[in-house]
Amino acid sequence: MNFTSPLYFYFLVLLFLFFRFFSQFKRAGFVLEGLLLLSSYFFYSVWNPNYLFLILIPTVSDFLFGKLIFESSFIRKKIYLFLSICLDLGILGLFKYGNFVIETINMLNIGQNVSLLEVILPAGISFYTFQSMSYTIDIYRNKIRPEKSIFRYALYLSFFPQLVAGPIVVARELLPKLRDLAHTHSPAYTKIFWLLLLGFTKKAVIADRIAPTIDLLYAYPDSFTAQDWALGVLGYSVQIYCDFSGYTDIARGSALVFGIELPENFLFPYLSTSFSEFWRRWHITLSTWLRDYLYISLGGNRDGVLRTMVNLLLTMLLGGLWHGASWNFILWGAGHGILLSIERIFEKWGFWTFPVGSTGGFYQKMRFLTLFSLRRTLVFLSITLLWVLFRSKDLHVSQVVYSKIFSGGNGFHVGYSDRIFLIGNILVVFLANIIGFRYADRISAVIETELSWKMGIFFILWAYIVLSLSRESRPFLYFVF
Repeated sequence: MNFTSPLYFYFLVLLFLFFRFFSQFKRAGFVLEGLLLLSSYFFYSVWNPNYLFLILIPTVSDFLFGKLIFESSFIRKKIYLFLSICLDLGILGLFKYGNFVIETINMLNIGQNVSLLEVILPAGISFYTFQSMSYTIDIYRNKIRPEKSIFRYALYLSFFPQLVAGPIVVARELLPKLRDLAHTHSPAYTKIFWLLLLGFTKKAVIADRIAPTIDLLYAYPDSFTAQDWALGVLGYSVQIYCDFSGYTDIARGSALVFGIELPENFLFPYLSTSFSEFWRRWHITLSTWLRDYLYISLGGNRDGVLRTMVNLLLTMLLGGLWHGASWNFILWGAGHGILLSIERIFEKWGFWTFPVGSTGGFYQKMRFLTLFSLRRTLVFLSITLLWVLFRSKDLHVSQVVYSKIFSGGNGFHVGYSDRIFLIGNILVVFLANIIGFRYADRISAVIETELSWKMGIFFILWAYIVLSLSRESRPFLYFVF
């Protein structure tokens, strides 16, 4: 069920009405949990009911392993945690990486070729697997106690707003909110409408309208000029940002309908002044998960610069592999790991020091601002070039695109109207990000207020405009992860 489809709108409104109705009764918490759980399973089954069992397996197994880990001695804790992680990663590996491993073996000509598995990648499997793993790991680390209700734990793993593409919310953050469903206050309508309309605008008006041009470029990579490819890679940076952050906005707005605040997942990432800052602003919940459960477990930055660089590289390699089973994603992750490692060396040697101009003449201040802008440009362009690996279907396409961009290759031109539209959307998105970044506190103050008639008229006009400009609904890019 696509977030930008009319079906989802009817589903959300109907569920909200039932939720508000049942919240008035005694033992409302139990009833509301059951309502959201059944609705979440229905939401997922619309895509493929046969794969519901893949959510049920970690639901039951990690719920039981959590209790065993909590009640056992030190050695048994490790055994149960190991079994829990092996089961979670085993299911994820079979469905997401099984064919990748088989293709790699066949490519190396090791013995007789093995037939590929006839499986479809289940939507959201990477997201709910990471959430389930965080539950048992946090119990092992004595950060949380086991959940008493298996139904509440099932809701935690399947909560429909963030089931398919996040945000990744760990158990210690989401479970307490689910326990308090019956005591939620009146919905924050201003913030709900803001998030839903903002997400719909990003996805249906910008990302989906850019997508056909980007698809055309990547379908025929040899056919277009270097100038068009330079514009195309910039366009894809905008497309994936609007697509994924748009999903997150709708997810957060949908959860807020039921009084549940999901964490922010994007904070103007393309305005970052360093690669580490980018990962604190892009897909924040995944970055936090990788930091807390992988990078720190590997040793973090405790054992010197060289060990820190190795840990960063391993973390980003696995982060790339998490996104998809192909060498493109592995190289994409490796590229980010290398950039983060180089940045860490620069920090160690003091190359990242700003000539701060809080006092002094005009020249000092302008030098500071210029260097700041140069760093933002360098970070953005580096990330944009790495998106080529992320978008390409294989390494050959990536090689062709890079060759076109850096060698000034000739070819056909994208249509004039498509090019102007692409340039316009890129400029609009960056201007909107700059305004949002500059006035973030003021905007937050407005959307946190109660809904007024003026805001109501504003949202109605906004909805009319975006519905008029929207294209036919397309699947979100992160549904395949």
